[in-house]
Amino acid sequence: MSDPSSLDVSVIICTRNRAESLRGTLESLGRLTLPEGTRWEVLIVDNGSTDATPAVIAEHEGRIPVRRLAEPTPGLSNARNCGLRAAAGRYIAWTDDDVLVDPDWLSAYLEAFRTWPEAAVFGGRITARIDPPTPPWFTEVRGALTHMLAERDFGDAPLPLSIAEDRLPYGANYAIRSEEQRRFPYDPAYGVAPGRALLGEEVLVIKAIFATGATGRWVPQSRVIHRIGHSRQTIPYVVQYHRAVGATAAQMEGRLDAQFLFGAPRWLWRRLPLLFLTYHWLRMTAPPSRWIEALKTLAHHEGVLRYWRDEARRSGTP
Repeated sequence: MSDPSSLDVSVIICTRNRAESLRGTLESLGRLTLPEGTRWEVLIVDNGSTDATPAVIAEHEGRIPVRRLAEPTPGLSNARNCGLRAAAGRYIAWTDDDVLVDPDWLSAYLEAFRTWPEAAVFGGRITARIDPPTPPWFTEVRGALTHMLAERDFGDAPLPLSIAEDRLPYGANYAIRSEEQRRFPYDPAYGVAPGRALLGEEVLVIKAIFATGATGRWVPQSRVIHRIGHSRQTIPYVVQYHRAVGATAAQMEGRLDAQFLFGAPRWLWRRLPLLFLTYHWLRMTAPPSRWIEALKTLAHHEGVLRYWRDEARRSGTP
């Protein structure tokens, strides 16, 4: 492992088979405006790509201080931990392979690190850019899909981050001091992986860091644009995302005191038929602003059901 104090910041991006999207992200990193003398690196963790990802990374060698790491074990948390082990920065800035970073994205974080040396976690703005043409229904309900679009904006003031007020960053734009990040690696049981849609790996890490008494800051000048392609402007994607949210919530909550039937909580079997009928009735009779909420709720509960049914199959329990 590199000396974790030898660089100011390590930028880490995890990727898998998204070469063209990654190219745009790397090009935006090449347009960063950084203070003179900034010591930084860009680590691209290739989590088993079979497309042109290595070639895209190679295109940018010499333009930015980028290098490719290979993590063959699938799963976003495994990829994140691979980057963490190799990082040489005092701070780690995380972003995704489907964003465009603002020219001041990293310099705003560097300024925040100096301004709040006591803080361990930092988060910045995420704005969605919807690729046209956009379905009319999607345009109408966009405000109800801010979580799915990973949009994050807490205003222009550098507020303290807060669990209680749901003022936490999202995975496309956050930074953590290496000392704390190394104490709390990412849990491989969470994070998107082939055949599994579980979210929240970064939230668990941030909450664990805050549980030690550490603090964090919102950095409004650190901005990224999250690109939303046509495949994410569909009903199936809305369902897929909210099922993942439901499955993640079920895993985090555990069995609690619920009674189970056929591998899932009894209350789910009672509630799902009503949610199903409500959504389909509203889909026929109501505008998108009404049926989208019913669809989100139905998909969430379907995610909970699928999680517990999968757990029952794995464990062999009824």
